[in-house]
Amino acid sequence: MNWIKENPLAVVLIVVAVIGTGGTSYLALDAATRRDEAKAILDSQLEKIKQFQSQKPTPTDQNLKAIKDSLEEYRTELGKYRTTLAAMEKPLTPINPQEFQDDLRKAVDELRKKAIEKGVGLPDNFFYGFDEYQAAPPSQQVVGELNREFLIIRRIADELVDLKIGSISSLKRQEIAAKPTVATPVPPAKPAATTDPRTPAISTNTFIITFTSPQEKLLTAFNLVQDADEFLLIRSLALDNTNPQAPLRNQPEDSSTPLGIPSPGASEKNSEAIQAIFGRESVTASLTIEILDFPDWESKPLSQSKGTTLPK
Repeated sequence: MNWIKENPLAVVLIVVAVIGTGGTSYLALDAATRRDEAKAILDSQLEKIKQFQSQKPTPTDQNLKAIKDSLEEYRTELGKYRTTLAAMEKPLTPINPQEFQDDLRKAVDELRKKAIEKGVGLPDNFFYGFDEYQAAPPSQQVVGELNREFLIIRRIADELVDLKIGSISSLKRQEIAAKPTVATPVPPAKPAATTDPRTPAISTNTFIITFTSPQEKLLTAFNLVQDADEFLLIRSLALDNTNPQAPLRNQPEDSSTPLGIPSPGASEKNSEAIQAIFGRESVTASLTIEILDFPDWESKPLSQSKGTTLPK
């Protein structure tokens, strides 16, 4: 006891050392325990992986039936999806090249008459984007697809005129490439890569329509495309205000100046009118629209997709 009283600092150091040693021993023991547990879990997982890798599926009737049921369910769901796509695609109707050209000319004449009645401007050479078929009909090979595209474009253009927009500035479309014909087919040395059933071709036909419309009719014109029965995709939309300058706050004094709003409590003769500012602005919209064409996987072999070069 005398030594403790005579050496209090040494006693404190000894007590701190004992406590520190005990704490360090506890932490070391706890870390070692956690390491052993983690190693045991890892060894167990590795053992399970080795067992799984060494196993082989048992070719039992039950497993075979499960695979067949899964394939049948997948085939059913795929058929439903194809049916949905087919309902969204305008079907090809039989038509001969001369009949297509006659219908095109008739539609142009009817649209021009309607545009004059509605006060809608059309380009002088407007021909629904099928300019090259004014003088000569298309080939029998592409006339079916051309007619389907024409019916879709005609509906959109006609509805825009019925909406009484300002004008249709232009309508340009991508030309459908004719499929190459071979007089004497030569058997290929190896299977063609285009017959791979894993890569079905979804082709598109693109057209760009540019029109000017009052702002209050722009959304309605946009919805004409969105509400179409066919599978149409708006690839891009460009808008340009035809009047970028804001209306003037001080209108010129003439007979066409808008009527003022009299100040409250003042007589109509002596009151200073608050001039109402109105802006009559229109918007020029340019829509790039794609007509999607889904392949018929079951009735015809897959072929290369049509070119998708945008019209210039």
